[in-house]
Amino acid sequence: MGKSEDIPLEQSPMRRVLGNFSFLVKGRGIAAVMLFAVATLMARSLGPTEFGMVVLIQTYALLTRGLFNFQVFDAIVRYGVPAHDKSDSHILKRIIYICWRIDLFASITSTTIAVILAPLIGPYLGMNNEHIFLLTAYSFVLIASTGNASSRGILRLFDKFNIIGKQMTIGPTVRFLGVVIAWWFDASLSIFVAILAFGSVCEDLYLNWYGWREYQQSIVTTSDKTTDEEKNEGKAQLSEFPEMRHFLWVSYWQSNLDLIPKHLSIMLAGSLLGSAEAGLLRLARQFSSLLSNPAVLIRQVVFLDLTRSWHQGSDAFKIIAYRTALLGGAFGLLFVGASYFFGVTLLKTLVSESFIDAAPVLTLLLLASTFDLIAAPLRSASYAIGRASTVLRLYILSAFIYLTAFVVFTSSLGLIGAGIAACAATTLPPIAMLFIIRKSKKNVNIEEFTSS
Repeated sequence: MGKSEDIPLEQSPMRRVLGNFSFLVKGRGIAAVMLFAVATLMARSLGPTEFGMVVLIQTYALLTRGLFNFQVFDAIVRYGVPAHDKSDSHILKRIIYICWRIDLFASITSTTIAVILAPLIGPYLGMNNEHIFLLTAYSFVLIASTGNASSRGILRLFDKFNIIGKQMTIGPTVRFLGVVIAWWFDASLSIFVAILAFGSVCEDLYLNWYGWREYQQSIVTTSDKTTDEEKNEGKAQLSEFPEMRHFLWVSYWQSNLDLIPKHLSIMLAGSLLGSAEAGLLRLARQFSSLLSNPAVLIRQVVFLDLTRSWHQGSDAFKIIAYRTALLGGAFGLLFVGASYFFGVTLLKTLVSESFIDAAPVLTLLLLASTFDLIAAPLRSASYAIGRASTVLRLYILSAFIYLTAFVVFTSSLGLIGAGIAACAATTLPPIAMLFIIRKSKKNVNIEEFTSS
């Protein structure tokens, strides 16, 4: 398995990446349509103000969970690839045990904090007692995410992107069916919140089940370890792998920075402009997710192949990184042009005239998402060559630019300021990471890690 000729990446690097990406795009594409329909029906049924409240409730939970996201799925891929290619199930199992324990800690901690802080945060978001109760109750769904990141990492490591693609459709499908029924019967805000919570739990449980099954089939059943050795693997400590500990720490802060435009901006808009404007911004972000979601998928797909090709010194590394970035940029500009010319008509037709104020910010968010598409493979490439710390510092600067621009422009210009801030912050990372990759020539010695 460690032989280069056995790895499809060297035979057809882009075909491998595009094949895995197609699995995720199909799933995300179906999910995007479903979630778009969910947002549209909820907006029509509840109106801007109550729709904004639902958005704030859901965003609060996502933000709190995201604050404890250690990106263990990336650690499983980056440090699991060499062990997997060497058929070293001992190291691989120790890595996964460590990541699962971190996953458990993160879900329990985020749930506890979300529940405790809900009554304190609610009033600052303009919520009454009923809304605060719903905010607290919705926070309990976070416990179902236990093991999600580890399961995702295992599935990515064994090229099970088809399962991840299917998982992406579970929650949106449940939410869509529930929201259609709730919309038909003119249900209250609390019913919509309950439907969103149920959909979230369903997709979490689905992913955990398939992750556990893949672990049993691909690792446990193929291992020839004794019972005592397996017990010892279960006692693995993060201190045994200092490189992975550093990687997880850097990834943790990187994931927190990613939350700023994705979730924190919604909360800031709710605090600065009100729940109605927060709803408009969320609706615009829902549309722009047509580009921002593929950016996340690209990072997930190419990271496995970039890590393996860099580890082997293959020329496929630059082919994957640069071509994927160019394809992403070209794809994104098509959506920017469509939004500029037809954004108002689209919002008026699909939602209502009450939401057309989101059209200008939608175009700017799509432009910012285009820069994210270009940056996505470059960021994975930077991680693969061991420059995660440099990328973190880069995104810290980008986050500072975003927050400063968001507060300044939103306070003076209104909702359009959020779009200006997003564009100002997303232009820097792809340029800087391209320079980092071009200047990096030395391969990272991952074998030192697997031999520890």
